[in-house]
Amino acid sequence: MSSARQRWFARIMEAGLAEKFFDPADVLRHVTPDVLANHLPADLMGQVLQSSLAAGAMTPERVLETVTPEVMAEHIPHHVLWSCVQTAAERAGVTRADK
Repeated sequence: MSSARQRWFARIMEAGLAEKFFDPADVLRHVTPDVLANHLPADLMGQVLQSSLAAGAMTPERVLETVTPEVMAEHIPHHVLWSCVQTAAERAGVTRADK
């Protein structure tokens, strides 16, 4: 991971999942199959498919075993990741401090 921005997004996504601010299904509402197919390198997309086929199901949890926060931060457009965080914040009632 090269940039400070990528590291920040990786940490935000990791913390959101760890603290249950959002869950894998919430993430994949934003990081859709279309987003994955258009932004993941072919080898990573292959790993997602291989893992899912081996398990007999493609679940959000299974996808995030391969598409980790670090992978997301590197390959998924940051505005997509931010929309996931923003949706979770709105759902939790987090508002701007100046309102």
